Amino acid sequence: MYSLSRSWLVAALVAPILVNCATDQGIAKKWEPDKRADVRTQLAVNYMQRNQLQIARTELEQALAIQPDHSAANHAMAALQDRLGNDALAEQHYRRAVQVNPENSRAMHDYGTFLCRRQRVNEAIQQFEKALANPLYQEVAMTFLRAGECLAQNSDHRNAEQYFRKALQSNPSLPSALYFMADIQFQRGDYLPARGYIERYFSTASETPESLLLAFKIERQLNSADVAADYASRLRNRFPGSAEAGELAKLMGPQDDS
Repeated sequence: MYSLSRSWLVAALVAPILVNCATDQGIAKKWEPDKRADVRTQLAVNYMQRNQLQIARTELEQALAIQPDHSAANHAMAALQDRLGNDALAEQHYRRAVQVNPENSRAMHDYGTFLCRRQRVNEAIQQFEKALANPLYQEVAMTFLRAGECLAQNSDHRNAEQYFRKALQSNPSLPSALYFMADIQFQRGDYLPARGYIERYFSTASETPESLLLAFKIERQLNSADVAADYASRLRNRFPGSAEAGELAKLMGPQDDS
């Protein structure tokens, strides 16, 4: 409550200064709602980060009452409604956020992720591509990654690979892109490139059950028994109760699993 009051005290002090300094009173009046909506939206985002969702919703409702076409407020409300499981409202606000500000690439990225989770792959890719078309957008690596993941999860590995390669061009140490590239190469039967990608993955990220199992499979196909055994041992010892450890036991069989 103290932080909320303090923020609005600052806003109350700043607003008259803006009005007094502006030579065009019409412009000042136009800026004022935007500024107030900005403050409400930032407060809401802070509350969402602390998982105080009801207060966040109240702030966003007030921001949108001030400025219904505020792109950031619509974006934040979409994210909030998504967290609350209100798909229709989430999509309504995502659509509004990108419609009123065609340069809000982060909203397009999040909208694409939202659509992909609902198996609306073509629509998701369209949103990702719109985000990537903005030359000022700074988070291209993550958008390339999300587009690739969306396609890979729907078995379109050929197109997914193109996005993962672009993600790695933007950020060569992006762990998820390295893992997916290793998996795609493995499924294609290109085991040496798969090894290269999984080794790069381990140099940038912590071991997971999925990555250790994939590494085991790759090394087994390359007839590197000792290396495969090492990955198997790490998987069993670090993640004994995982589904991947169970799959490993089936792959190795009773003779190998000693």
